Amino acid sequence: MTTSERRLAGFEERQLAELREHVAARAAATPARRPRGRLLLAAAAVTAGVCAAVAIPAVSGGGGEPAYAVTKGADGVVHAELRDSRDFRDAAGLSDQLRRLGVPALVDYTPEGKMCREPRGKYVEDIPPDLYHVPESIPGEKRGWRMRIDTRLFKPGQTFVWTIGGNSTRTRLMEGPVAPCVLVDAPEQKKYHPDSRLATAKGRSLAGYRVDGKTVGEVVPEIEKRGLKVVYLVMSVPPGNPGGFGEDRIQGAPVGKDWTVWEAEEVVKGPKDTPTGVIRLLVTKEHYDRNPVYGGPRDAVIPE
Repeated sequence: MTTSERRLAGFEERQLAELREHVAARAAATPARRPRGRLLLAAAAVTAGVCAAVAIPAVSGGGGEPAYAVTKGADGVVHAELRDSRDFRDAAGLSDQLRRLGVPALVDYTPEGKMCREPRGKYVEDIPPDLYHVPESIPGEKRGWRMRIDTRLFKPGQTFVWTIGGNSTRTRLMEGPVAPCVLVDAPEQKKYHPDSRLATAKGRSLAGYRVDGKTVGEVVPEIEKRGLKVVYLVMSVPPGNPGGFGEDRIQGAPVGKDWTVWEAEEVVKGPKDTPTGVIRLLVTKEHYDRNPVYGGPRDAVIPE
């Protein structure tokens, strides 16, 4: 998967299995990230700005620990946690819990290698940014994840469609009738060779120098001091900064010195990933409260 293929809520859906491979190739670091987000957070089929997907590692439910938990606060916000997707089977039970707490949900389970036949109905394109957030890691649990759903933002006739199965989960907002899940074979994931990797990792072009959260004016002099060239990947961040981003363009022309740098990639070529001497900075004109590349702190995804 290339940088241009990483999209998130409001762009393309992502799948963690692919993102994990991508992160391993980029950063040579473990554990695999949560969700790119670039929830890696993840990605496969495109559904015009209506879905967010993330792969979920299985967690043992030994000792009678439930595979999921759903709670609702006084503010109408529902929090859902899922710890085991590979062995998950209680779609009806999870649907019922969500509905009881005010989420008009339809949950389906798909076995490994299967998916629900599309389309299932009409997808909502104008989704309120805070209606639900892309799943994120549960603090203290490297393999668990959670998501937030605001029941106050649903409109009449809308359905929160949640498909869980194998090693992935997919969320979509639909309106009107939703067709039952008819299982079909899922497309085989494409193999890819990355054109870049994390530049700040040990042994790389920017080893020992962190760029995340700094300005372009702070970062570029360090890159030039090392005899490297700079290009810019201008990011497009979905409303509400749920984690993940779209790619507006890659350019060699300078951007403003006050732009924010969120990550640096070392551009490589060939089967041996030979460095080209070019650093690709992932930048935005606006500054955000959390790193959109990782959906939160970089250290939660790429340990030092």
